[in-house]
Amino acid sequence: MNKPTYDDADLMLKFVQWGATSGIDEAINWLWSDDFIDGYSKFVEKYPPGTKEYGYVTKVCGWYETIGTLYKNALFNERLLFDWLAVGFRWKRLENFVLGFREKMDEQNMYVNFETMAKVQIS
Repeated sequence: MNKPTYDDADLMLKFVQWGATSGIDEAINWLWSDDFIDGYSKFVEKYPPGTKEYGYVTKVCGWYETIGTLYKNALFNERLLFDWLAVGFRWKRLENFVLGFREKMDEQNMYVNFETMAKVQIS
């Protein structure tokens, strides 16, 4: 594994800034509340598309998917990434939602970079 560079640190800080301005912390915090429902069908029944809660989940998935895409293309240092983020931990919380979403939308590539990145970290 390569040692992180100042450019890697700069990219990480840009993600921190993007997350802060987009409200990623609020969305991630909500995922751990008692209001979160594990399972796509039940989740969507209570929080259909267009609700704030549905937006929280897709915001978190999209944020990790973006980082995962850079990681997949070797544009984000793995050592720094996994030292910074608990990707596998977040994936496990969202896995049932994502798998149900893929099935419902018949789109198997949705959030696949998030999943792949999480599986690398977990293994």
